[in-house]
Amino acid sequence: MSRIQQSLFKEKNYYGTSATHTGGKGEVFHDWYPYLEGFSSSFVSSVFEKYLSNAKKILDPFSGIGTTPIYLTINGIKSYYCEVNPVLQHLVISKSQVLNLDRIEKIKLINKIEKIKKNLKNLNLENKDIELDKNYKFLFNKSIFFESSNYLLTLKLKSFSRKINDKLLKSLFDIAVYSSLLSASLLKRAGDVRFKTKKDLKNKKIPSILKLVTEKLDLIQRDLERINKPKVTPKLICINSKDLINIKSEKLDGVITSPPYLNGTNYFRNTKLELWYMEHINEKISLRDFRNETITAGINDVSSKTNKEVISEVKILYEKLKKNSYDRRIPQMVSDYFFDMKKVAQGLKKQVKKNGILCIDIGDSIYNKIHVQTDELLIKIFSNLNLKLLDNIILRDRLSHSKVKLTQRLLVFKNHG
Repeated sequence: MSRIQQSLFKEKNYYGTSATHTGGKGEVFHDWYPYLEGFSSSFVSSVFEKYLSNAKKILDPFSGIGTTPIYLTINGIKSYYCEVNPVLQHLVISKSQVLNLDRIEKIKLINKIEKIKKNLKNLNLENKDIELDKNYKFLFNKSIFFESSNYLLTLKLKSFSRKINDKLLKSLFDIAVYSSLLSASLLKRAGDVRFKTKKDLKNKKIPSILKLVTEKLDLIQRDLERINKPKVTPKLICINSKDLINIKSEKLDGVITSPPYLNGTNYFRNTKLELWYMEHINEKISLRDFRNETITAGINDVSSKTNKEVISEVKILYEKLKKNSYDRRIPQMVSDYFFDMKKVAQGLKKQVKKNGILCIDIGDSIYNKIHVQTDELLIKIFSNLNLKLLDNIILRDRLSHSKVKLTQRLLVFKNHG
């Protein structure tokens, strides 16, 4: 093992927590939004130094909260990204805009945020936002996701937000609100978003969303003081990574990314509160509309209308799952996932120049005691596209819901053209 690679491992054969969202706690921009599916900037740094240290242009086709493009931008590397979730896309764009500010502009923005915090003391004088309230009732019917006090405060915060004329200031305020929604609600993120238990509610009182928003604005102010304006700006190359095959090649040097895991998680459903607050779902646009766009990774993503073929690389696994699955949607979910990932791989092949390096963080799964070896199947798919495996590293051990040992891995490929 090389000196650089050795430094990545905190324990035997492990990256430790740097390959998780938790590992990035305290890093600039990282704590603006609690994205449990992400990784840390230090992980991006380690992968970059090991495999892409001479790269000038790098893509993250699943950018999430923007850890990869933002880290690369801060370090002067031209970055490109895709993000299909409009809330996360808003987050990355806002971070990019903040990075573009010079010192004087940042000071002015910090002062504007300070004024916002003072004005929030009079939030009780705001009217509740009628449109947001109407959308909630339409989308969630009689489901109660908030205590009445926090629900009313959220509607008032939306009304307050609508009156902010400065676009970037409004964006940062909205980030402070939607990143606080889950903590201020009766829900929690445990794999999928679900209701807090009686024990959860007994052990920890639900905080006021106004307090959480103020604390988030404090954090944003501190981070504004920590950054300097870089020489490059991240570019949204396309919204949906499945469309990479359809756009002009950027002749990139490499990729650092983490696609959705095939773990049954519905990534859009997990952001339903944020999507509601930002009005991306309403009477005209449903969660299903967004789920049809993303990589199939959860049971609720499965639709009989898609008619995706079972690709050759997964036919044996598909038949095995059909014979053993308690839910007929499971084999289709698994098959559709790899169909989608093959389409992404074809797009990456087009976008990355010959001899470019692709670094992909991925995890395996288990359904009905059948091990879905995601790494091996992706290796087959990529190899058939002449993207040859260079490295397959265990990052850490994971546990399935049924306590079966799984792994998180880093797959590294080279585009042989």
